[in-house]
Amino acid sequence: MKIAVIGGGAAGLTAAGSAKGAKPIIFEHTDKIGKKIYITGKGRCNFTNVCDSQTFLQNVVTNAPFLRSALSCFTPDDAVALLNANGCKTKVERGRRAFPRSDKASDVTKALHRYAESNGAEIRLYHDIKEIVPNNGGFTVKYIGGEESFDRVIMCTGGMSYPVTGSDGSAFALIKKLGHTVVSPSPSLVELYTQEDLSAAEGLTLKNVTLRADGIKPVFGDMMITDNGISGPIALTLSAYAARRACPYRVHMDLKPAMTVGELDDRLLRDFGLVLNKQVKNALDALLPKAFIPFVLKTWGVQSSRQVNSVTKNERRSLAELIKSFALTIVGNAGFDHAVVTSGGVDVKQVNPKTMESRLVRGLYFAGEVLDVDALTGGYNFHIALATGYAAGTFAAKEQGQNI
Repeated sequence: MKIAVIGGGAAGLTAAGSAKGAKPIIFEHTDKIGKKIYITGKGRCNFTNVCDSQTFLQNVVTNAPFLRSALSCFTPDDAVALLNANGCKTKVERGRRAFPRSDKASDVTKALHRYAESNGAEIRLYHDIKEIVPNNGGFTVKYIGGEESFDRVIMCTGGMSYPVTGSDGSAFALIKKLGHTVVSPSPSLVELYTQEDLSAAEGLTLKNVTLRADGIKPVFGDMMITDNGISGPIALTLSAYAARRACPYRVHMDLKPAMTVGELDDRLLRDFGLVLNKQVKNALDALLPKAFIPFVLKTWGVQSSRQVNSVTKNERRSLAELIKSFALTIVGNAGFDHAVVTSGGVDVKQVNPKTMESRLVRGLYFAGEVLDVDALTGGYNFHIALATGYAAGTFAAKEQGQNI
């Protein structure tokens, strides 16, 4: 069995390692394998999340049911075991996030490289695939300088996030030519740009706040103000759920989610009572981060130089309502150059969820970010690459395709 693995990232290396008894050749169009792995998790590589399948799937944003079979065959514990067995000692940190013990993403790459080579995989760098032609139950893979015949082809070409790593979306044209639908890719887990200029508070972290948008479950946690808008954990999470939403759209921050509007109004009444002769701009320091107060006051519409004792009951109530629902208009995002993952890719309705084989072209398989599957931060996306790569390699190495 001769197998071509297109792409030398996490999915490709795992597919090559799991294609037991085959002769996998990995075609990588950049100068090294695992380029995106090196920058994953800020260079530490959070490679999985050690949780049960139900928890895992709850953190998958797009097409979670498609992954059930792959996750049952290659669990987070399997990922930990695979890396340990191939020379990468691991550890589990807060939030069940698994990392290499060394905190070096390069150790994950080396381990996956060993796994692939242990199965006799050959790695060819600087190989751009120009065409994949199905013929006589196999494929002709054409590249600059030559062409070869293969029994199976596994597409592990990634999405479009961080294109400098080689994940530039160039393979989608090949996939479309093979008859597959590609759901339009969008940046996910990415900084959101706001119409409102928040740059005066750049670097400020708003802790324990809630961010919500219509049709999306409110997200609680920390958020950071950037020179262009908002980032940090809850902004990235919201960006994943809103990845396919057209801009502009509105989001609302609840700066005091532990209080009701009434409770917050009572708190303001008490706080104002202690500083009746101060100006409004100096009366909110105990309630809100100082750097964010000017934005609240500007939106509130009450002159910041007014004395607290002149604020009416209705004005105070409107301030409480504003703090509970501070609106921002999202006009864009930082794009694929800065997105952690791609939302979109090969339509999973055209892929067998057990084997990762195409339902349209026998012997053609898909794995990793090239599929229309994406998840939240926490090791989930990397594990999806491992699990789908494992399934694709395992079934591609079998004598008969599994088009079921």
